[in-house]
Amino acid sequence: MDFSLPRSGMIDLLAESMEVPENRRSAMLGRFQHLQRLSLIDGINPGRGRAAEYRAHQVLVVAVAFEMLQLGLSPERVVQTIKANQDAIRLAIGLAVGKKGEIQPSVIWFDPAIVNGAADGFDPAEATFDYGGEGSAVDRFKWFVSNSWVERMAVISISGTLWHIIAAAEGHSGSSRPPIGPTSLAFLDALHDWYRGSAPDSLT
Repeated sequence: MDFSLPRSGMIDLLAESMEVPENRRSAMLGRFQHLQRLSLIDGINPGRGRAAEYRAHQVLVVAVAFEMLQLGLSPERVVQTIKANQDAIRLAIGLAVGKKGEIQPSVIWFDPAIVNGAADGFDPAEATFDYGGEGSAVDRFKWFVSNSWVERMAVISISGTLWHIIAAAEGHSGSSRPPIGPTSLAFLDALHDWYRGSAPDSLT
């Protein structure tokens, strides 16, 4: 199934999903433009004189990039980390949308290391990046707790991010999960179809 949004529609959807107030949305657009100047999404460059259309998986990648910004990574590190871990993110998306019309638990995790990260060409966010479903994530976090060497770990829920995008798409407010209506079903179906037909390097 095909699904796409123009840039303005994508930013509005993600702003709603992240509950960004109206007076902060121009700043959000500026941050997205910075990410895109760094080629977060390949093949879509600002200033080319044609309207950009973002497919379902690209919308989700942009959402994940914003979540990384929320954790304190610089735009440069966000793009670098996503590019270096395209296959893991693609597989994490696949876990979330493996059953058509449903969302399954899926998370990614990494050491953000804001203060001491990316020294001497070594970036802990890239080196520790991984993903998992419910069972493997629980096992991994048990290991994090029991292994005293681990200082910190950032977590982004792919499935949680999807639920918030769906809530925004359906105009749903409140703390409960939204119903999956026609618009969000088209979005989920497009993600499922993309994952089933994508090559390992086709994330962005």
